Amino acid sequence: MAAILIRILMFFVLIATCPACIGKEDRIRDAFRSFRGPYAVFLSKKEFRMEVFNRRMEKVAEYVIAYGLNPDMKPKLHEGDNRTPEGLYFVNEILSMDADKKSPAYRTLREMNRKYFRAKDGHGKFGKPDVDLGDNAYGPRYFGLDYPNTEDRKRYRDALKKGLLPRRGGRIPGMGYGIAIHGNNDEDSVGHLSSSGCVRMYNRDIVEFERYVRLGTPVIISAD
Repeated sequence: MAAILIRILMFFVLIATCPACIGKEDRIRDAFRSFRGPYAVFLSKKEFRMEVFNRRMEKVAEYVIAYGLNPDMKPKLHEGDNRTPEGLYFVNEILSMDADKKSPAYRTLREMNRKYFRAKDGHGKFGKPDVDLGDNAYGPRYFGLDYPNTEDRKRYRDALKKGLLPRRGGRIPGMGYGIAIHGNNDEDSVGHLSSSGCVRMYNRDIVEFERYVRLGTPVIISAD
């Protein structure tokens, strides 16, 4: 009996410390438990693929994506590490270039797309690091995620205690913010490690993807 109890305890410890070990279907079901909407999203870093599932666990859509250009492909730890986070997140902002032009959803994304990203600041086109990424970098849609979550904060605090965070200009970077799923102005970058941490999609795909998204939609970002 004691041996059985130990195995059960080890199983729950494994789940708590390694969510990806639970399995994709279980993770999606768990996400639905905290969300009453019709769809959940599963993103595989390994496969550069994002899938949408309904509550019957049927896959209803699939897209190619790009994410953080850091070649180690690890979960985001701090601001400026060019990594994409891993875990369960929820959509907390929806911006659209097709929204009412008087709405905050349109005006905010319009202003974001007016920003010009320069190669000299590390924002070059994919495969052309000397060419400016330019404006319209977020494309026609922007779905913000609630990064950092509880696990992200814990990971950051642990790294801070262990002295694992870099110093830049005499300061330790924060956890960062502004992680989202959005469109792009560099379609060659999709399917590759190419962003500063956000998830990029083809513009035609992200417009279609909108039909599956509402505030609170769960997005599981997995290493596998």
